[in-house]
Amino acid sequence: MRVEFATEPGHPGKPNEDFVVAGPTTLVLLDGVTSSSDNGCKHGVPWFVERLGTALFTHSGGRPDRSLAECLHDAIEDTSALHVDGCDLARPDAPAATAVVARVVEDRLEYLVLSDSTLLIERDEDLTVITDDRLDVIGVAARRRRDAHATGTPEYLTAHQEYADTLRAARNVAGGYWVAAADPEAAGEALTGGLDLGEVRALAVLSDGASRLVDRFGLSDWDRLMTTLRHFGPAEVLARVRAAEASDADGTRWPRGKPCDDATAVWALV
Repeated sequence: MRVEFATEPGHPGKPNEDFVVAGPTTLVLLDGVTSSSDNGCKHGVPWFVERLGTALFTHSGGRPDRSLAECLHDAIEDTSALHVDGCDLARPDAPAATAVVARVVEDRLEYLVLSDSTLLIERDEDLTVITDDRLDVIGVAARRRRDAHATGTPEYLTAHQEYADTLRAARNVAGGYWVAAADPEAAGEALTGGLDLGEVRALAVLSDGASRLVDRFGLSDWDRLMTTLRHFGPAEVLARVRAAEASDADGTRWPRGKPCDDATAVWALV
């Protein structure tokens, strides 16, 4: 694969909780799930996504005999073993991440998607959009109640806490939504698949901070986004996201929990 990517933190000077790594046959994107500083872990989300992402890339690229779900399972186990005494990994807000993996194995393209990052697969005749929407389904009612209030008002803050509590209670439980955290069994809940490599023209992978140009702001569609990536590159996608965020800093036009979010866009020719 020929891979190009751009990534930016949501705010200058703050750690970027997205993590991307790519090689000739494998690419991995993680989007860290933001949590409170008192999340039970002594290391924090950036530490977690860097180590989980590195382990997932190593397993996925080095073990073609293992399925991508098995590779994610192994990477979660490896990362959990790196925590120290005093890290409470059983807490529902312990460090976690979404995950997307794409790899080439002989004449096949294999993929894995866990939680709300997005994978786009461009073929000669169509564009396939793969994202795990369980988080959105779980949180839709609470999010609507939050977004009915002006950002920053007491009513908004109360509703936002309700929204956060709803998602926290549904994380990595039956009937809820799944992210990569401390329990390797979450890997079995990922969306996985594969297709003939000869059918594939290009790939794109987006954290939700980049995909919001389409799925939150409605300023593009997936086909036009792929055209932007092809002709102008991932940095242009992020520039358009930042311009939209700046034009609506108080969330009046596009209600959202984070006025600016960490954003990563990956473009790959296969």
